[in-house]
Parts: sequence; structure tokens; C-alpha cells
Amino acid sequence: MTDAEQKRVFANNLTHYININGKQQNEVAKAIGEKPTTLNMWCKGNSFPSTGKIQKLADYFGIGKSDLTEDKTGLTLDEAYASVTMKIALNDQRFQKIMIDYYDMPKDKKEAFCTFYETFIMEERD
Repeated sequence: MTDAEQKRVFANNLTHYININGKQQNEVAKAIGEKPTTLNMWCKGNSFPSTGKIQKLADYFGIGKSDLTEDKTGLTLDEAYASVTMKIALNDQRFQKIMIDYYDMPKDKKEAFCTFYETFIMEERD
């Protein structure tokens, strides 16, 4: 990947996480101890942060560094699922329990759980 492509991928990913978390650039910049103009340059793909700043951003959003630095747009559903579940398995015990409980649910409860999720959680994101 060229330097320009890496900046573009990072800019797209950073903007994505800022948006889905309902944050403003200056709010994120302040939280990680960075100038808003510098964060804006990252979001535009004009510059690329140091590894330490990438880690601060990842910690702030509760994601892995690779979520900011890797292009995930071409992943199949299976590849994306494998990547996400690996990260969850390492970091989020509450979600681990949800996954285990879901696996052990009867079919009708799985259907109710998925309908609830699609209706009340996913609609909020759209």
C-alpha cells in the first residue's frame, strides 16, 4: 500500500469512528491531547499520525489499531465476522457472555433477540 493509500484508509476509518460515536473532531482531539487542526489533517488524509497517537485513538474509541489502519471494505461477511469476534474474544467479557447465551438459546428466543436488535439497535444507526 502506498503512503497516499494508507493515509486515505486511515482518514476513512477515523472519520467512520468519529461519526458512529457521535463525536466532533475537536472533541476527539481534546480527548487524546492533540490539536484540532492536526486531527482534521488526519481526517482529510493529508497526514498520518504516529503509532502512539493511533493507539490513543484506538483506546478512545474502544477498538484495535488495525480498525484504523486496515482497509476492511473488501472483506467478506465471514472475514469481517472472524476479525470482529477475535477482537471481542480478547477484550469484551460482557459480549462474550451474550454470544454464549445466544448460542444456547432456543430458536424462538434467537428470533426474538435478532428482531429486537434489528428493530431497536440497527434502526438507531441508520
